[in-house]
Amino acid sequence: MRTITLSGRERRKAEIVSRLAAGGLDVKAASEMLGVGERQAYRLQARFRQEGLAAVKHGNAGRPAHNRTDPALVERIVSLAGPGGKYQDLNVSHLQEMLAEVEQIAIGRSTLDRLLHQAGVRQRGRRAQRVHRRRRERRPAEGMLLQIDGSPFAWLEGRGPKGTLLGAIDDATGKVLYLHFRPSEDQVGYLLLLRTIARQHGLPMSIYHDRHTILRSPKQPTVEDELAGQAPMSQIQRVMSELGIEAIQAYSPQAKGRIERLWGTLQDRLTKELRLAGVDSLEAANAFLPGFIARYNHRFAHAPQDPHSAWVPLPDDLDISYYFAHRETRTVRADHCISFAGQTLQLLPAAKAPSLVNQKIAVHLVPEGEITLYHGQQPVPYRLLAAPQPTSAPPSRRPRPAKEPNPQAAARRRAWLYAQP
Repeated sequence: MRTITLSGRERRKAEIVSRLAAGGLDVKAASEMLGVGERQAYRLQARFRQEGLAAVKHGNAGRPAHNRTDPALVERIVSLAGPGGKYQDLNVSHLQEMLAEVEQIAIGRSTLDRLLHQAGVRQRGRRAQRVHRRRRERRPAEGMLLQIDGSPFAWLEGRGPKGTLLGAIDDATGKVLYLHFRPSEDQVGYLLLLRTIARQHGLPMSIYHDRHTILRSPKQPTVEDELAGQAPMSQIQRVMSELGIEAIQAYSPQAKGRIERLWGTLQDRLTKELRLAGVDSLEAANAFLPGFIARYNHRFAHAPQDPHSAWVPLPDDLDISYYFAHRETRTVRADHCISFAGQTLQLLPAAKAPSLVNQKIAVHLVPEGEITLYHGQQPVPYRLLAAPQPTSAPPSRRPRPAKEPNPQAAARRRAWLYAQP
């Protein structure tokens, strides 16, 4: 005897059709309740009289779907994404992209998610309770606001040294504009970040950053600063101020949530792609980044609301070494020399130029280590003096031999001493 299992919807359908076949409902009422036409209601009535409850089952019930995923393909995906597989810890969205790009397996995200859960290689996690904050709308045009930050993390997962990833993201488009690995979050890294973005895109209108002391000076203004109406600035603050970039300090991670979410994504995606590529040094990781940035922007970036860019192009005559450099001041000595970092620099002003003795000279040190001198905004040529060689110690003199005592002289001294009154 055949057993027929009906769902709740099929049980309701069977009840209506049975009443129609028994004469308890007319065809018009039954068709309205079933949501079908009257002709279909007649067909269901005829099938019910012949087949019974089997008439309300779909014709394909119990048959494999014609569009089901090939079991061999499912087995291959499970082997790649399961424990010990090549992509065992990739999330579903990232896994779908890697399967398409590397393994040439095209599969829908929802289908992939369902297959992984059916195979038991992925578990649905519990969502954390969300904290509701007021949403800040994106800037309408690209270049209006950048968010910059550094993320220290074990990016190479023990295959190489730990490092910090410095990055910048555009607020309007979500486009990653800069990524670079550094041993630590340092001033040189931020100078390289600002200089690279300025050369490739131009100057942004404003930059959102945290309260790291590299990006804001923790010093209190001195009496001289207050009299001059100035506030202490870090080197990076000075660069942004001189270039006309508004610096906005964030007082919480949520305030610069766009780049914080970027770090969460990169710590998941980038770390695993570096592992798959066998990268084991920061130099190799930096060489890997351009291709990754292009793929990331193609996947996640979107068009801005305003198609007109807000980037300010750099003037053709802008002196890059003047702005994007660490700056210190020195006073010129009477011999037209200054000292910097243990070195002596001989100034070489023009023949008819005024003397620079006792004048303030700005020493600009670019990220590559090259030194440029400026008086005001005018470069001053110089040459590096060789460090004096240490002189050798004079040869030690041979000690003079001790004189032998003279008994006659000692007797004369005693006789003279006793002869005194």
